[in-house]
Amino acid sequence: MKNNKLTIEISPKSIFNVVAILVLLLVAWKLRGIIFALIISIILMSGFSPLVDWFEKRGIHKVIAVALTYILAIGILGFLLFIILPPLIIQTKEFFENLPFYVSAASERLNDSQLATINSEDVAKILSSRAESVLSEALGLILNVFSGFLTFITIAVFTFYLLLEKDKIKRNMFRLFPHLPKERVTSVVHKVDEKLGAWLRGQFILMVIIGLATWVGLSLLRVQFALPLAVLAGLLEVIAIIGPIVSSIPAILVALVQFGSPIPALGVAALYILIQQLENNLLVPKIMERAVGIHPLSTILAILIGGSLFGIIGVVLAVPIAATIQVLLEDIHNHSPD
Repeated sequence: MKNNKLTIEISPKSIFNVVAILVLLLVAWKLRGIIFALIISIILMSGFSPLVDWFEKRGIHKVIAVALTYILAIGILGFLLFIILPPLIIQTKEFFENLPFYVSAASERLNDSQLATINSEDVAKILSSRAESVLSEALGLILNVFSGFLTFITIAVFTFYLLLEKDKIKRNMFRLFPHLPKERVTSVVHKVDEKLGAWLRGQFILMVIIGLATWVGLSLLRVQFALPLAVLAGLLEVIAIIGPIVSSIPAILVALVQFGSPIPALGVAALYILIQQLENNLLVPKIMERAVGIHPLSTILAILIGGSLFGIIGVVLAVPIAATIQVLLEDIHNHSPD
């Protein structure tokens, strides 16, 4: 019988390429904070670009156009904070001061109705044990706020220079892929830029609409702390599909304790379900679906992967990164041989 031997040869170049890729991945992991800041800056650049282009078309210099865009964005943000922040701080402080009472009272209600086996004494013990770590958590919070401020400044600077150099970056992007046609690379960059910008603008619109709708609904139902609960709903809207579910939990908890009956709590739950249905069937198809075009299952998978790997920042950036990957995969599919 003749023996057939399979010989596999690994060239030094292949080994070098594998090692180089591993080293690059390790460096990228170590620098993930800077990379995430750059990704956020690219998304902001894509979102602000139409306004900068609008100023430029009216004869305004590029630097002044970018500065005006920043001033306008900061002005709108400052106005919203001026209107919302004072009552938000007061209501949020009251909410957290009463949170142990709400959790304890809600658990007693659930125990009385035999819907859960949570004991109010156990909840009180948990809360008291948590009080011991308040000081360390407060110090950690101060450090996180300082770090977040530095990150905010870094992102603002990155975005400013990206907006100034956007056209030059687009024109020279093909140099990173010399083996691909210039037109193909330019087309992909343009599509990614459009997707990211549409996602950011659409996400902002959705957050405002959901926040306002939640505030109006909770106010009509006379639920306490309607403003901070609505702000929470608006902020968590950035986490697709999962965010609205999470934001409903504290509102239901407050209603359950405030009214002492499960019926108002069910009304609050129905309000959140109604808002989510209107969002899924009316707002998202018109605002986001055409712009981003990611299947809900793919969205959930992207959020889970992003959260597992990178925490909350991975959850927030999961959808725009998935949209970018989708554009790249579509381009590969369109140019692959039949």
